[in-house]
Amino acid sequence: MGTLKILITGAGGALGRACVEEALARGHEVVALRRRAGETPQGATGWTSDLIDGLPGDALANVDAVLHIAASVSNDPAALKRDTIDATRALTNSLAALAEKPLVVLASTISVYDADLPRSLPVKESSALETRAGDREPYMRAKLYQEQCVQDAGITAWALRIGAVYSECNFWNAHIGFRKGPLLVSLGRNGEVPTVHLNDAAGALLSAAETDPMGQFEAVNIVEDVPPKRREVIAALAPAIHLPLHWSLLIPFANVAHRLFGARAPGLLQPRILRARMSNRSYDNSRAKSRLGWQPERRFGEMTSKPEGPA
Repeated sequence: MGTLKILITGAGGALGRACVEEALARGHEVVALRRRAGETPQGATGWTSDLIDGLPGDALANVDAVLHIAASVSNDPAALKRDTIDATRALTNSLAALAEKPLVVLASTISVYDADLPRSLPVKESSALETRAGDREPYMRAKLYQEQCVQDAGITAWALRIGAVYSECNFWNAHIGFRKGPLLVSLGRNGEVPTVHLNDAAGALLSAAETDPMGQFEAVNIVEDVPPKRREVIAALAPAIHLPLHWSLLIPFANVAHRLFGARAPGLLQPRILRARMSNRSYDNSRAKSRLGWQPERRFGEMTSKPEGPA
């Protein structure tokens, strides 16, 4: 495939910046869209615009593919509605109005799968998606909405269901437990954490932009070949104070909290969220490798420096 013109939303975030760098390295023309003004990498065209206002036609002129990275990474419902749900709706409305519609590559999440999937089978793209989204975390619900939104818009699209993204100096995710200052409360030591390095995730997104999906919509799992066990991640985080528990001990309290408070209960005091995050599952990435020619090059256990702080 020759040179493409690629619009990257969320270009000011870590994954967006990595995608801009990867696209430029591959020789593509890049339009880097960010909500707030900032430095644009040399070789890219910078746009400052809030997605919820829609995209100006000039930004979309002759664009071949859109990498939709922009989204809230919080679990705050208001932020997710504005920066993930409303922003995605506005983007797809802008794209649907074009005579020639670009390919969309959506940065989705590995957490969209059903919490009750059998633990004995690897999670594949054909596995059931969450059917009780109201009992799951707001972030996952917003990502499910994004996937449905691009399908409903009739736009040709990829959904890359990306695992927990880390880099050499920045890693944290709720598949471990919870952290407060120097204290880490881990909720299990076995089972895989579905990780992928920041640069490998960016490489997968660019490979999708260079590949036509099968049909109007195609999804692939983006995780590394040999994800770390939870004990490896805990060791790498090296907490000053470590309190190990097992997540199953929280289930009775979570059942009570769910009955009393419903969705207002903290995520780790909601039974379905606990099962989804902490059950011992494996994730299959073979479709991404065969369809995109993608090969993750890094492994969490091979990092030379320890991750610090929340991602």
